[in-house]
Amino acid sequence: SRSSARLAARESRGKKLARPDGAHTPTDVNIWRSLGFGLVAVIACAGLRAQAPDVVLTRPGLIVISSVSGEVSTAVAGQRRPAKVNDRVRVDAVVTTGRKSLASLSFSNGVLLELGPDAELEIEELLQAPFTGNAKPETMKEEPSVSRTRVRLLRGDLRMVVKPLKVSGGSTFVVAVPAGNARVADGSFQAMVRMTEVGIGMCAIELGRGSAEFELLGGAYVGVPAGRRLAFAIEVDRSTGAVKIGEMPKEAPSPKK
Repeated sequence: SRSSARLAARESRGKKLARPDGAHTPTDVNIWRSLGFGLVAVIACAGLRAQAPDVVLTRPGLIVISSVSGEVSTAVAGQRRPAKVNDRVRVDAVVTTGRKSLASLSFSNGVLLELGPDAELEIEELLQAPFTGNAKPETMKEEPSVSRTRVRLLRGDLRMVVKPLKVSGGSTFVVAVPAGNARVADGSFQAMVRMTEVGIGMCAIELGRGSAEFELLGGAYVGVPAGRRLAFAIEVDRSTGAVKIGEMPKEAPSPKK
């Protein structure tokens, strides 16, 4: 399907971005030290989890703008328009918030996501099995049917609440950041991306409660303990798109709460 082809292309692109071929970045950041930043402790605490089974999904899920404050827009294929409450958000759309602006999105699998000011979020995939009932995401206690979702935080802050997903049935909810991919199964989660025009910046993730895993670019998923922030320095080669991951300074800001 077109959705599967798009996802395969993005996963291939993400793997190419990981280039642990040198011991240091151009700014003398020790990559090998940074690859273990926080993750050794994570592995010791949580260990690897079983891979969710593959599931064939062909029907799109639903994403709705549930609240807007300030300047919020959506863009598809370069066509940008102001976002309004109850607008549907398509796959491949980018949701953007302006200064002092907020946007909330409701997903048909029960996920509630809020974007902070000066943020950009791309919706890469949302497929969901059919389900009965018309419960609103805000009132759901758990995911109503198996789904597969992938979003990419390009800049800014997000926080979200994930109702327990049907992981044993193959459900996944992935938040991609420049350093890798967070796969959240349930609970509260937040992420932050700060990048400069020259391709230098940082990103951080934090699981407030629940269950999640993180996959560093070129690595494998490992469990993320609740309450532990993982932060990474990022360098992006603007000509090739290659990403180098470095050690984060100790005084890095936490994702906004």
